[in-house]
Amino acid sequence: MLLFFSFMSLCAWAQTKELPSLHVEGRWLVDKHGNQVVLHGVMDTPSNYFNGGRWEGSKALGWWDHYNDTGAKNCLAYFEKIFQGMEQSKCTVFRLHMDPAWTNDDNVTATGFSKTTKDGKEITIDPNGQEVGGEANIAHFSKARYEKWLPTVYLKLAEMAMNHGMYVVVRPPGVCPGALKVGDYYNQYLLYIWDIFSQQEFVKNHAGQISIELANEPVSLKNANNQDDSKALHDFFQPIVDKIRSNGFTGVIWAPGTTWQQNYRSYAEHPIEGENIGYAVHDYCGWYGCSDDNPDPANKIRNFHESVPVVDFAPVIITEVDWSPENPNAQGHYNESGTWVKPNYGTWATGSTSKWGKAFKANLDYFGNISMTLSSTSCLFDIDALLKTGYPMPAFNGLEEACGKACMDWYAEYYTVNVPHPDNEEETGDAYTVEALTTAEEAYDLMIGDLQRLSLNALFKDGHKKDVAGLVTYTVGNPSVAKVQNGYICALASGETTITATYSDKGNEWKKTISIKVTGLSLSDFTALSSIDEITAQPFAIVRKDNQNIFYGSDAQNLGFSDVLGVINNKAINGYMFKAIPISGRNGCYLLKLILLNGNDYIMWNNEPGYLNSQPIAGGWCSFILGLNNQYGQDVKDGAVWEIKYEANKGFTLRNMATGKYLNDAAPAKYDTPAYMDFLKAGASTDISNIRTKVADDAVYNLHGVKVGTADKMDALPRGIYIIGGTKVVKSF
Repeated sequence: MLLFFSFMSLCAWAQTKELPSLHVEGRWLVDKHGNQVVLHGVMDTPSNYFNGGRWEGSKALGWWDHYNDTGAKNCLAYFEKIFQGMEQSKCTVFRLHMDPAWTNDDNVTATGFSKTTKDGKEITIDPNGQEVGGEANIAHFSKARYEKWLPTVYLKLAEMAMNHGMYVVVRPPGVCPGALKVGDYYNQYLLYIWDIFSQQEFVKNHAGQISIELANEPVSLKNANNQDDSKALHDFFQPIVDKIRSNGFTGVIWAPGTTWQQNYRSYAEHPIEGENIGYAVHDYCGWYGCSDDNPDPANKIRNFHESVPVVDFAPVIITEVDWSPENPNAQGHYNESGTWVKPNYGTWATGSTSKWGKAFKANLDYFGNISMTLSSTSCLFDIDALLKTGYPMPAFNGLEEACGKACMDWYAEYYTVNVPHPDNEEETGDAYTVEALTTAEEAYDLMIGDLQRLSLNALFKDGHKKDVAGLVTYTVGNPSVAKVQNGYICALASGETTITATYSDKGNEWKKTISIKVTGLSLSDFTALSSIDEITAQPFAIVRKDNQNIFYGSDAQNLGFSDVLGVINNKAINGYMFKAIPISGRNGCYLLKLILLNGNDYIMWNNEPGYLNSQPIAGGWCSFILGLNNQYGQDVKDGAVWEIKYEANKGFTLRNMATGKYLNDAAPAKYDTPAYMDFLKAGASTDISNIRTKVADDAVYNLHGVKVGTADKMDALPRGIYIIGGTKVVKSF
């Protein structure tokens, strides 16, 4: 039966299903006719281990070797059934991991790697001097095995997936080691992988259907001199892109970001150059300021856009995402950043569809140009049930709060939206006849510093819409009030103006005029303060957590949240509580006294911890300068613009908007609020080294989840990335 099945599969490979060709235009994947395309599917890897032992190889020298000719045939036969289930589940994209199980050879050891002993165990040290293990260890990578199995396993799988109507995104064997630098051994490894891959005639002939994801989950990346550099990501991947293009591959290339593929800020300044470039992103519960505990869709969208600004000018594909709710009968785990993940039903992340999942989908729908693949086939459907019955059933027994059931429903919903048309389709008829230019909003009321994504669609005669916000030309009546950039309205100054959008198609023009009103934050009620210590006098502010309305006035503390003295423009100010004093000689700038609190609601007075409903609330002040033109805090010392974020029970983070770096750290630092407030009130600085002395009992873990010390003895640890209290901390000295 297996031999017959393999023969039939080989016949099918000779007649690859013709999928429409895709390329990049602006922020979209499009077909040859310019129709915008969004893809939805899963990732999988041809590994006996990760495939649950559902296929086998043969015995060699008395032990099982799954990665030989017999294993290849069985693996391909297994995936033929899996691809049938994906097709029935309305998957339109498959992310293929060229699993290193096929490329590793223990008889090969790359130069620059060494062995040592740690805690009684043998470990591998890579040429960058860091410990590497698992799929991040390429010491035994064999060029001969890669070149053998590339056309006979990896590309056969790609062809099979295409025969079932799926585009294919290919990622390299393994995962990135923790620290990378431009030109290092791993840079050269990726250059080799994609050089050989892009020379394959099958790959070049299917450049419209096969795309390349350059790397999987870089953590940190520095320039060739091992220094932080906003151009490092560009300089690491651009030579690889150039090599791929020189080999004649013209298809889409997806560039990853750092911090496990969640930081793309530097690409806004230094994007990958060339045509057909997109960006591959990962998204798990707890990332981008969104979790079951904080599932606000608007906050998710705002944070995702801030971390992944490339979504404004290039297509994005989320190549890893999954979730299932908490399961008290299972075992939890530490994720890649060392954060504890609550036990769930079998996914990497713990979350619920009705909470985190709702915000995740809202993010997809808001930007529109984000494709996705779940992190494994088993996250979408029950594999054993499929193999037994031939029909895919949602994973986790159809649990409503898990990703399997949700994505089964979503994929069916998306299947007829933003789909490609055949390459040879004639561009006539209702599907190619524009009737109008439409917008979701005819007018916008914005505050200075706001960014508002425009919703502009060309409405076609057959009823479908095409997002043309990035394709139209804009005329702004008063450019000093607002401008349009990458499909966003940027509010610049108080005033009113109009924006006229013009869309051209086949010699015809359609116009739409939008009214814009921009207001600044009035601080007139905040300027009566004559002394920093006059806390009970105006100004005084309370930010209500549920709706972020701002209440102000010297009596606000006595009124509670049901009575309102005043609301400023009925808009939030980044969710902060503050009071402000105008700065002499600096027009439009105010000294803010930022309130940092620990509690469910925010209130404080007399510069001491307050009480709300008889519950004590720890708090303290911190001074920053606010420039109203950008709505961000500004560091008094060097004039750099800083973003300030606060999270209840955790504390606050400060991020330099120019460099993307956090204050004295390479990632958001968790400040233990009660301890932090103790030394803040005492006048200590915000240096993280001061904070560490206040959290001496906090255990310090490495990225493998192994305890290596305590926070008060960080000086004894080498430079590197550590986990303290569930948050990553970079020790750079």
